[in-house]
Amino acid sequence: TLLAGNESQRFRVYDVVAAAIKDSDSSFEFFRQEGIVDLLLKEGSAKDVLVAMNFYELVPTLCESSVPYEYIEAAGVFKNVLEQVHQAKTDDSVTSSLLRLSALKLFSRMADAKGISPGRFYGKYAIAPELAELVLLPEPRSDLKITAITCVGTIGNNPEALEYLASEKTALEALVTVYNTSIGQLRVECLRAIACIFGYSTTPSGTASQICYELYAKLDEGKFLVGLTKEIMKGFEESCVAGLAVIQKLALHAWGLHEIASYQNIVNFLLMRDSSRAKVAQQWQFAVIESIVKAPEAKSEFDDETFARLERYAREGPYYAVATARVAVESS
Repeated sequence: TLLAGNESQRFRVYDVVAAAIKDSDSSFEFFRQEGIVDLLLKEGSAKDVLVAMNFYELVPTLCESSVPYEYIEAAGVFKNVLEQVHQAKTDDSVTSSLLRLSALKLFSRMADAKGISPGRFYGKYAIAPELAELVLLPEPRSDLKITAITCVGTIGNNPEALEYLASEKTALEALVTVYNTSIGQLRVECLRAIACIFGYSTTPSGTASQICYELYAKLDEGKFLVGLTKEIMKGFEESCVAGLAVIQKLALHAWGLHEIASYQNIVNFLLMRDSSRAKVAQQWQFAVIESIVKAPEAKSEFDDETFARLERYAREGPYYAVATARVAVESS
């Protein structure tokens, strides 16, 4: 059979199994009785690093309901993966680093697994201190550091998981520390994570929104929007797009909209069209304005003239160009 074949053949079967399990608990029970689920779980302890990494990649997909999640948990999978993260601290080999990266991604993707309670899961398998330690690594280009920053953003994109990060504190504090002292690509990675956190919902409210505000207040020592506007106006595409993404997510929060409306420089920038900007930057600029205009509090936050200009920009679309009169001069 294919399950007796090489890694590629086996994981093609596992992908089909995972797709079936995702749709039906009865499918999971069928594959469990056939012994296929247990064969899959054994892949997690394989000595071949690529096999183990493929297994880690598959685990969150299997946890779309509580039935497979509980079975996988009872088999000790998450406990073993967390131990792998711990053990990797004393092993700086390439193999160990690759496994550690895959393990971190597994834990971050569990935030979106429908079969779990993220708060309970992360409370039991405390990955935040590990992430904090990696976020604070001194080497700015370290794959582990960048991956850890990304994982903080991915976990924080779920409101219940965000509450876990806030209660545990270390990972969010590490993100703030790195953002406040970073430049270049590292700052862009931090902005992407911050956008994920601020954008945990299209209609944010309650505790999670308050956590976002408290994070916002710590960034750049309370001058986050001022520094972010300068970052965007430098014109570098990656930092401009990452910064605009953060502002778009800010505009979803009532407090964020108030902060934007209170800082005239960012409002002026948003209303200024510039066809020389990259199209993706123009798209994000438009997305910010759309979010502002759609916000219930927008009319009360902006004066009538500014709000009318924002509405006109939203109607005209991201690439509208103002027509200019041209005078033809006939040479003699």
